[in-house]
Amino acid sequence: MRNKKVMLYLEESEYRRLKELAAREDKSMSSFVASLIWNYDAPARKVAECMEYRCDRCAKTVWADAWEAMPPERCPYCSGRLVSCGRWGTVVLGPVR
Repeated sequence: MRNKKVMLYLEESEYRRLKELAAREDKSMSSFVASLIWNYDAPARKVAECMEYRCDRCAKTVWADAWEAMPPERCPYCSGRLVSCGRWGTVVLGPVR
């Protein structure tokens, strides 16, 4: 099984709380959050696997469902051509508990 990247968007209060919990367990923020997500929260909140694309015209990043029958070809912003960046991500919804 290969490792996957996960992006979290947290409010400042949630970020501080997670940082304090990581310090209590004497772990880095990254390792603490990774163990929290993969051991407890992600199985219940995992929504989709995504793949990253970049537009060759406007250079914006677009994340698309990795399991679509046809990969996206055109940028939704400028109709430029999308090029795969080769990065995968997992979409996890909801607050981290």
